[in-house]
Amino acid sequence: MRTEIYLLMNKRLLMRKSLLPVRLCLMLWLPIFCGIGLFCGTGVIAQSYVGQIEYRKNRQAAATVRLPYNADPVENGLKEYMSIKGFKESSASGLIVFRGVPLDPSDTDRSDLYFSTDAASRNEKNVTLLNLLALKRNQDLMVRTQFDSARIDKARLFLDSLAPFIDAFNSKLQINSRQEGLQKAQKKMNSLINDQADLEKRLRRLQSDLDQNKTDQIKAAADLQANINGSDDIKRKSQKKLNGLIDDQGSLEKKIRKAQLELDENKSSQKQQQEEIGKQQQGLDAIKARQNA
Repeated sequence: MRTEIYLLMNKRLLMRKSLLPVRLCLMLWLPIFCGIGLFCGTGVIAQSYVGQIEYRKNRQAAATVRLPYNADPVENGLKEYMSIKGFKESSASGLIVFRGVPLDPSDTDRSDLYFSTDAASRNEKNVTLLNLLALKRNQDLMVRTQFDSARIDKARLFLDSLAPFIDAFNSKLQINSRQEGLQKAQKKMNSLINDQADLEKRLRRLQSDLDQNKTDQIKAAADLQANINGSDDIKRKSQKKLNGLIDDQGSLEKKIRKAQLELDENKSSQKQQQEEIGKQQQGLDAIKARQNA
């Protein structure tokens, strides 16, 4: 009996030892597998799945794809894609509809495509769910009763081919918008530079006028002193001329201060505008880099 117990204990011990490498292997590889799963789950390539679409408060299974845009850019891209392919848009209770569309080359009977867009979640404001329900041509959506897995799969493939177009379409729009913003910012910068040149020219002219005014004041004061014993009329004219020059000096100094203030504001605006140009350029470069990745 003791011998049997001893043999049984040894057998269990050997089994534990044999399982130890397996456990260690799992411990080492499990984080890697998890990391791969997370990486694949955050890929930039859109991949559709079976979701839902709502029509008159009824929900039905549909193909769904997540797209990193707001609803409007997604819908605009969809309409552009279908327009290029020659299909006209219609609507049905809030759904975007295209009729008589082949889902693939084998879809000779063609399908009616019902699209809708939904927000992914409250925390994903810039992510939209594009849903597609594909029905047989002229089939009534309200009387659809069974799950057509083959048509759902075709609808998913259709969305997978549509998603890159929407991405390219919106990237192009973003590039155009950034380029337009960059051109406007540069145009405003050029205008500020021209204004700076005009202000500096005005300042030089005003300063020259002020220097001449001070020279004329010295001369007028000398004339007044020279005519101190002259007639009252001559003294009055000399004093009037000097007073006029003094008034002109005050006016010139006021204009100089105003022009200098405008010049300082201009330089500050140029600095801000240069930052805006850099911001627009960085945004444009980022979109192009993402497009070329």
